[in-house]
Amino acid sequence: MKIYIFVLFLFILACSNPKETQKVEVSVPSPPAAPASSNVQNLARAIMGTGEGLLRGVKFGDSIEEVKKKETIELFEEEDSHIGYSFDTDNLETVDILYERNSQNRVSGIELDIYMNTDQANEGLKQELSNLFSVRYGKPVSENPILVWKIKPAGQVSIKVVKNKLDRGLEVRFMQQPKSI
Repeated sequence: MKIYIFVLFLFILACSNPKETQKVEVSVPSPPAAPASSNVQNLARAIMGTGEGLLRGVKFGDSIEEVKKKETIELFEEEDSHIGYSFDTDNLETVDILYERNSQNRVSGIELDIYMNTDQANEGLKQELSNLFSVRYGKPVSENPILVWKIKPAGQVSIKVVKNKLDRGLEVRFMQQPKSI
């Protein structure tokens, strides 16, 4: 009986003391998330694309077939008046891009509807796009309530903040000025 108690004692002692070769898991907090500013910068780059053209390599007058070759995101609709592409961010925010087409099947305008999760992210993206447009096109010609920049020779781009009970986001519009006769 003494041997049995001695063996049990050794077993309990062996189980209760970690050995040098045992691995002990330590919970280390994950590194802090990247600042929101880098997220909106990455989103702005994803929206704008290569920097060529007005948006994602596309400019006024491009054929719709050229747009289809250049565009890498999901086509979600094709209508007589436009073709629409869409993508979601890692944060489940959505960007819809509509390339408006004219009677010659060429790009006559571009509309973006951007749906954001928070007011902070929305304001950050607005600021990031505003900075990009100011670098490209100069100072805005109008600021209240919609930011507007002139695109030479005959166009403009605008940013409108959308905020209501259901949605928050931005509407960005690239428009051509009608040609005078």
